[in-house]
Amino acid sequence: MPLAETQNAWVKPALIGVGLVTLLRVLALWGSPTDLYVDESQYWLWGQSLDFGYYSKPPMIGWVLRLFDELTPVRSAFSVRLPAPLIHGVTAMILGAWAARIAPAHRFVGLWAAMAYLSLPIVAVGSFLISTDTIMAPFFIGALALYWRLCAGGGARHAVFGGLLLGLAFLSKYAAVYFVPGAVIAYALYPSMRPRGKHLAVFAFAFLIAAAPNILWNIANDLTTVSHTMDNAAWLKSESVGPRPSVTRALEFVASQFGVIGPVLMVLWIAALRAPAPGRQRALIWVSIPVWAIVLIQAYLSRAYANWAFAAIPAATITAILFALDTNRRRALWAALGLNAALSLLIPLLTLFPLWIKDGNGQPLAKRYVNVAAITQDAIALARANGITTITATNRGILADFFFTGADSGLAFYAAPPKGAPRHYYEQEKPLPPDVTGPVLYVGYNDTLNCGGTPVVPVASLTQEVGSWANKALPAYIVNAECLR
Repeated sequence: MPLAETQNAWVKPALIGVGLVTLLRVLALWGSPTDLYVDESQYWLWGQSLDFGYYSKPPMIGWVLRLFDELTPVRSAFSVRLPAPLIHGVTAMILGAWAARIAPAHRFVGLWAAMAYLSLPIVAVGSFLISTDTIMAPFFIGALALYWRLCAGGGARHAVFGGLLLGLAFLSKYAAVYFVPGAVIAYALYPSMRPRGKHLAVFAFAFLIAAAPNILWNIANDLTTVSHTMDNAAWLKSESVGPRPSVTRALEFVASQFGVIGPVLMVLWIAALRAPAPGRQRALIWVSIPVWAIVLIQAYLSRAYANWAFAAIPAATITAILFALDTNRRRALWAALGLNAALSLLIPLLTLFPLWIKDGNGQPLAKRYVNVAAITQDAIALARANGITTITATNRGILADFFFTGADSGLAFYAAPPKGAPRHYYEQEKPLPPDVTGPVLYVGYNDTLNCGGTPVVPVASLTQEVGSWANKALPAYIVNAECLR
């Protein structure tokens, strides 16, 4: 059999496996009765006003959701989330191609990598929710794969396309900059990871060309997105009280990584740390270590969510797989995939039957995605019953669904004007305009409303017995717009 056919033997079974898993996830997503979470609704709204940057994230997710909004005939939670399983399916094939290029001696390593990626619990979650990690993944992994190809003797075209992909990853999520410490450490440690100087310059220049729109947008908008990103590391800001070290938070983050990648794969990755391997294969480890180290420090000093280290996971997955194949631990690989697949099955169950699995308070375990739209629908009905065409709120979670669920209602939605600096996107970009006068409906959240020092009596209390707003009475007031300014 020709060498090329041998090296590509993994592609057909991977396409079948990835296609089947992706199809099942799309069908489960289509059948899910859950609503969008606040972040998902906000990402969708960004796409309605295309720009090179937004309040808290770079622009790619808004662009992608706008594309799908134009392509799908009916706007729904399904249409907003549809890119997620499709993008992860594409990403799995890119990861498989990268693995096959790194270790061509293992005929089906590409298949192992693609299917292992789809089995990761964090990818299972990311296939049912739309997030910036999902949007970044194919660009980031594609950039890594082309950089590895560049180090293996690739040419200018690999440098150009690799840099452009890294720039697109940056436009998706700033976590793409984690590429840099891994590449620098690998360059220092392994001669095989040192591309030619001119190719490295071309790679960097191509990155800057792709990333420039958002960089320039930030400069023109007082570094809005950068400033918000720094909020996640609050201890670094001048007005912060400083670091709040916590070993408990650090240990919780470490434990979370066993959950997002799967316990068996994580153990295999740890075992690979001291195992001998060729330079370009061993350099994979340094794609992951700096990411985990940086986020671990952040968790210790302030806070960190499990997905903040997503950039470490694709390369860690390949590292674990190659270690298992090199040391003839295929049973461990099967165990890893089997356990991850079992864990991943919980996600479609939670989304298809969200009312079945409950927490200790009798609420759905996935309550943040249940009955979110009901409050918006109740507010719209209340406004129409009182002949009001403008609805306002202060809370970001309430506003997010107002704009999505109420998009085709014919009513106008605004954030109440902030008392000081805007605290979120809606106060910055969607405040109540000065020319809006007369009565408006204001939906509060754990607050009372005063007009000229006189308390206003709410006309209704909006709540739900089950789901996101369960046991949270949201007072609704009818007031003149001037009262909110």
